[in-house]
Amino acid sequence: MSIKILSDTALLVEVTQELDPASLRRVQILALRIQQEEWPEVAAVVASATALAIYIRRRYSWHEIATRLEDRLAEEIEDEALPDPPRERTIPVCYQGEFAPDLERVSQAVNLPCEEIIKRHTAKTYTVLAVGFAPGFPYLSGLDPELHCPRLPVPRVTVPRGSVGIGGAQTGIYPLALPGGWNLVGRTALSLFAPKASEPSLLRLGDQIRFEAVDTLDVREMDSEPPFPTDSASIEPASGLEVLDGGAQTTVQDLGRVEHLALGVTEGGAVNRRGLRIANMLVGNEVGAAALEWAMRGPKLRFHNARLVVITGTLVRGVPFARPFMVRAGEVLDLTKLTEPGRGILAISGGVDAPVVLDSRSTHLSGKFGGWHGRALRRGDHLPLGPVRAIDTTAGWWILPTWVGGAEDEVIRIRILKGPEAEDFGAAGWARLCEGIWEIRSDSNRMGIRLAGGEIQPVEKREMISQPVATGTIQIPPNGQPIALMADRQTLGGYPRIASIIAVDMAIMAQVPAGGRIQFVETSLERAEFLRHIETRQLGLLRAASRSRLKFRP
Repeated sequence: MSIKILSDTALLVEVTQELDPASLRRVQILALRIQQEEWPEVAAVVASATALAIYIRRRYSWHEIATRLEDRLAEEIEDEALPDPPRERTIPVCYQGEFAPDLERVSQAVNLPCEEIIKRHTAKTYTVLAVGFAPGFPYLSGLDPELHCPRLPVPRVTVPRGSVGIGGAQTGIYPLALPGGWNLVGRTALSLFAPKASEPSLLRLGDQIRFEAVDTLDVREMDSEPPFPTDSASIEPASGLEVLDGGAQTTVQDLGRVEHLALGVTEGGAVNRRGLRIANMLVGNEVGAAALEWAMRGPKLRFHNARLVVITGTLVRGVPFARPFMVRAGEVLDLTKLTEPGRGILAISGGVDAPVVLDSRSTHLSGKFGGWHGRALRRGDHLPLGPVRAIDTTAGWWILPTWVGGAEDEVIRIRILKGPEAEDFGAAGWARLCEGIWEIRSDSNRMGIRLAGGEIQPVEKREMISQPVATGTIQIPPNGQPIALMADRQTLGGYPRIASIIAVDMAIMAQVPAGGRIQFVETSLERAEFLRHIETRQLGLLRAASRSRLKFRP
């Protein structure tokens, strides 16, 4: 086993390069050891077939966890038994008609009749190698070699929930309606993920799966209803706030749900977490209170009672930036007129009182849960707010925009660490990444920032087993154009990880608009940790300063 840098807040433990039951068992045992010991430094553990990632809390040191982990790796685990034997699950699948749109394509690719493909697909017992990419999505090994089939040349924009697919040497099940490039050979009506259940994911690492062919499938309810029930959370118009204009993808966000990464649930939360923390401090909230975040144009809101509010992230015409101010009952706050493009945050004293799902109020857009009915805000929504905790007792103070996450340079410098596959690209590939000027593409989103500015290709192309990724991971897909993973990233990825953005620069990266230009600068892990600890101290000082200017209600 070896320990590598996934990011300055995540360690990667590579157990093996081979897919075999013994290696999977070692990954499981190591992950269970860490989880059962409840290390206070560890926020989450994500296991794949050949490696696991350990995500540490921001105030702790990467090196301290690595030293502690080395002691665990030196212990013998070959004869250790798993606490629970592998569970066996049978998944009913309809391989007919509309439920199997790519069955004929697979038939032609592997030169087998459709009936033979179904027979072979249901004859095998599969092992859950990992749960990731999306909440409850199982990567399954054991596919008959004769059924190995390349992914679609152009991925579908949406794959129906419950679709069973073949991608290369693996098969899997889409628990949500998602984009995807696997060949769809069937569909199940079985629900794979329920965020409010005691065990949200139906499948877990090591489970044994068999598919059972069925002749018919009733998916009318699946396709007509949201995948997860959402609390109605309706409120009286006389309280909270009313949405007059939803703006551009305005969502309820807090600090996310990192503790549930092992379920394949994206970390989520505010893209600009520093901006969220600061905004909450300035209005007297806990740093992780739920706020509103938008992409390019803010919302228009009517307040039904007086609240202290603050805007961070981007400048809005006629609205103070990073300076608390009162909105009176009945007033309308118009955040639609931005003076520059960017991602904005509105914190409100008391916070947005959206339902808590999986320990967070954050909106999971692809999963359609959390936040406000699992979606962006719309005109006519009425959002509940928590109790007012503080009022501003002073005026005329603010903080610098650059400290919230902005940057004024024409080309913005973003510091990075080498990733697990950096060596695959050689010295020339790494130089290309750091010396190039990269432009933010317009198709960037909460999941990832796509960059244009040339191509970076590995020295030798190879198929990667899906491995853990982190917020800030920079992947290189086959087209050679980097993607920087952001708040709504997947938990596992199959593209090589050339680098990772250091934690303190993620707030800067979050604010670069489409068309903006960046340059990557290599730094050291020691420097990244030093900067992170300085940021933690500065946030503590800001918290103390802001509280001195607020009057709190008993």
